[in-house]
Amino acid sequence: MTFEVTQRRSVIVHLKNVRQARQLRRFGVVSYISEKMKYAVIYMNEADVATKSALIERLGFVSSVELSHWPDVDTTVGSQGDGFELSVDPSGLADEPAEEEEL
Repeated sequence: MTFEVTQRRSVIVHLKNVRQARQLRRFGVVSYISEKMKYAVIYMNEADVATKSALIERLGFVSSVELSHWPDVDTTVGSQGDGFELSVDPSGLADEPAEEEEL
């Protein structure tokens, strides 16, 4: 038995009324519901995002639907080998020690 990772994406659904947010459970896993800002975050399979987001947009209590851009963001830092050095200008350094008021 092998473990396969299922690609998932979060979908942000802006709501007109938060009371009906429970109906969104049939489209995926509802991760978060903000009553103050009137939005919900749903996680669903990447393959189903296009069809399910179109169905969610047609609901009467939904204002808009946004897809998360997180899978598209490069999360590696310094992968290009962009090494840089930090240098200190000696003329900018003071010869006298800092007083406690300055710290």
